[in-house]
Amino acid sequence: MPALRITMSFVLICLCTPCALAQSGTDIPRSPEEGGARNWEVSSASGEVNLRAQPSAEAPVATTFAPGTILDNLGCRQQEQRIWCDVQPLGGGPRGFVAAEHLKPAVSPDGSVATGPNDSALRAGQGEFDASGKIPCAEVAGQPMNQCEFGVARAGGGYATVVIQQPSGPSRAIFFRLGKAIGADTSQADGYPEFRASKEKDLHMIHVGEERYEIPDAVIFGG
Repeated sequence: MPALRITMSFVLICLCTPCALAQSGTDIPRSPEEGGARNWEVSSASGEVNLRAQPSAEAPVATTFAPGTILDNLGCRQQEQRIWCDVQPLGGGPRGFVAAEHLKPAVSPDGSVATGPNDSALRAGQGEFDASGKIPCAEVAGQPMNQCEFGVARAGGGYATVVIQQPSGPSRAIFFRLGKAIGADTSQADGYPEFRASKEKDLHMIHVGEERYEIPDAVIFGG
């Protein structure tokens, strides 16, 4: 009889283990390519969280993130009976893994959660714009602000690519994520000019080298 109890216990463990793994697998957050959130926010309930080099509590700590930090969702996986998410700070920075229980989907300034792939740059490159118009601009330092034509391709949640046609001929693309200007299409040909961005109320003040642009929130979010 003892042998029977051991055998039955072993059978139950074998039968239940796959069920448990399957159940936990359904809790793994989806990547943006799978329709998941594009960004995470570090939960305020967690305090500072560790970014680890590998998906393991024993892996070296690369840095820590404060509550409210916005991170890119680069995919999650189960490792060591725990779910880990591959992340990187919004706009660039160290990449590594954070335990999923410390993360929640980031909410954009318009109150939505951006999900799915960001195709705004691709669509802008193909000339597929959601809106067009004119914005204040200047190409060189000391030049009075002029009006430049623009087209914007939006991907929801404050994700957008704005392509601006300068009066002298060249165009400039400005990239927005979660309603924040994070960069431009600089290149070696134009000397990789410095990108700077600030915001006054609902107006984004963009500097790319000597170039200046003023882009209102309405261009990014619509309305």
